[in-house]
Amino acid sequence: MTSGAAEVEWRTVVHDSGVPTSGERVSGELAALFDRELKEIRGLLLDAETLDGVRATIQPNMTSAEVGFSALTGANADRLRAELFDALWGRGLDISEESTLHELRWPPSLPSNTTDRWRNSWLAFDQAHVSMMVLADGTVSYGLDALPRLADLATGDWATTNTS
Repeated sequence: MTSGAAEVEWRTVVHDSGVPTSGERVSGELAALFDRELKEIRGLLLDAETLDGVRATIQPNMTSAEVGFSALTGANADRLRAELFDALWGRGLDISEESTLHELRWPPSLPSNTTDRWRNSWLAFDQAHVSMMVLADGTVSYGLDALPRLADLATGDWATTNTS
C-alpha cells in the first residue's frame, strides 16, 4: 500500500462471466448498487483524499483487463490497477474496449496459469464475492465490508483490522 502500512497482493477475477464481451449498460438494481458502493467509499476517504468518481455507465467484461493485469508485476501492475480503476470509476470509460485498454498501456496476452490460479483460489472460499480481502491470519471480508478493513490497513489501524 502507498503508506507502507501493509503488504497487499492485488488480484483480479472475472466474477460475472455472463457479461457480454462488449459489456452491458448499467441500470436498475446494478446502478443502485454502484451508487451505494461509491457513497460508502466516499465515507471511508481520509481527510486529504478525494474521489471524484462517477457511476460506471457500462459494466465491463473484465476478461481482457484481468489477463493483462495478471501479466504485470510490481510498479507496472500497481500503475495498471490504478489506471483501470480511474478509467472505469473516474472517467466512466468502458474498460471492455480494447482501444481503452491500449490507451492504458495494457499488455495484451493470453490467459495464463496466474489467472487460473487466482480464479481457483477465489472459488475455493465459502463465498466467491467481489470485492474480497483475505488477511494473513485467514480472516475474510467480503464486498463493502472489506472497504473499512482496507482503510484500516492503509492507515495502520491494526487494532480495528485484527478484530472481527
